Amino acid sequence: MRILITGATGLIGKEIGKKLALKGHHITVVSRDGKKARESLPFPCDIIVGDLTKRKLEDPRLDQIEAVINLMGEPVVGDRWNDEVRQRIYDSRVLSTRNLVASIVDRKSPIEAFISGSAIGYYGSCGSDICDENHDSGNDFLAKVTVDWEKEAQLAPGRVCLVRTGIVLSLQGGALQKMLFPFQAGVGGTLGDGQQWMSWIHIDDIVGMFVFALENKKVIGPINGVAPNPVTNKDLSQTLASKLGRKLTFPVPTLALKSIYGEGAKTILSSIRCGTAHIVSLGYKFKFDDLGNALEQICKPFEKGDELFYSEQYIPLPPEQVFAFFKDPYNLERLTPPSLKFNVKAISTPEIEQGTLIDYVLKIHGVPAKWRTLIDEWSPPHKFVDTSLKGPYRVWHHTHEFKPFCGGTLMTDRVRYQLPMGYLGWILAGGIVRHDVEGIFKYRRQFIAQMYYS
Repeated sequence: MRILITGATGLIGKEIGKKLALKGHHITVVSRDGKKARESLPFPCDIIVGDLTKRKLEDPRLDQIEAVINLMGEPVVGDRWNDEVRQRIYDSRVLSTRNLVASIVDRKSPIEAFISGSAIGYYGSCGSDICDENHDSGNDFLAKVTVDWEKEAQLAPGRVCLVRTGIVLSLQGGALQKMLFPFQAGVGGTLGDGQQWMSWIHIDDIVGMFVFALENKKVIGPINGVAPNPVTNKDLSQTLASKLGRKLTFPVPTLALKSIYGEGAKTILSSIRCGTAHIVSLGYKFKFDDLGNALEQICKPFEKGDELFYSEQYIPLPPEQVFAFFKDPYNLERLTPPSLKFNVKAISTPEIEQGTLIDYVLKIHGVPAKWRTLIDEWSPPHKFVDTSLKGPYRVWHHTHEFKPFCGGTLMTDRVRYQLPMGYLGWILAGGIVRHDVEGIFKYRRQFIAQMYYS
């Protein structure tokens, strides 16, 4: 099937794209920045460049599309709300969906399915009421946005399904990533009094639900994209703290949240308790219906006090050809931002193999540093692991994987690291280091995209 995805570079979009590509579907994505999309998408696809907040798409490839997954939407928590932010939130959902529908409505061949993202914010704050898909909509800003968003989606041709997504729990981003720092620091607490209901869902299940809705003709109209067992904020906070080996501390006062987020604090403090009887009756089977199991799976990489960085990129060549570049340690210099002044000084073996030692020098924020790496796993052309023996990190364990994927390679980098001075070092410099690591791999993805796609 030829499937169009909007919002494909987001947390959910990347995982849906990978799953559909593995099933053999042909994916086309819409992006305002084609170059940036190519750098970050972990699956093969065509890219239509366009800004749906401004106009509909004009591209002949749309005539071949058989189904649409619509995932557009600016984050609602982050920036303090003002008129400009509210307009961005509205346009990225309502206006974009209107223009998307206008882009496909006059096609000669029919669209089989239009699966659109929505949000449980549709219901507004409902206390302890259980909200099924027939529950009335709320009357706050986000509820009104979601009502208008769904109205635009319902004008799409073909079978329309609206996935009202809850709080997505994932290791790679979303709400949990914002929560992790204070809980890892041992200062995590409830938001307000903690009595508000939180309808959560594991990333594997929200992806599974979208694919289920795409593949099953009986799935029509709204479905709640949440797990079967919602919890209060206090329960979620206690469970998260325990999985990280921490204790729950003082609550974050409502007044403090309002001072930081303004009107957006209402979203954080909303109480929405959603039911899943409808999607279960349609045949969907959850992988994670218990919060404890979901958070145990997500938080496991942090149990030794490590930080974790994860990056994926699709390369349209087989692993054998890709690995040939990465097995040359001097290419690491080309993959590293010039500002780091990265230079390979010595290699202990003529060619890289198990046990090879590599010595580098670099500058971190202008400060010279020496680094020695051990290749402690070498499995060409699919995997190698380097571990730092000497350098600026207490722990640095970098796994490079090159998996055959849809005729090319899914390249994955997983880095476990710890800073010197333990907990104190993490508190003082954790955010800065995280930003630096993200910058290094962003540069790497840009370099690789230019090398393999230009």
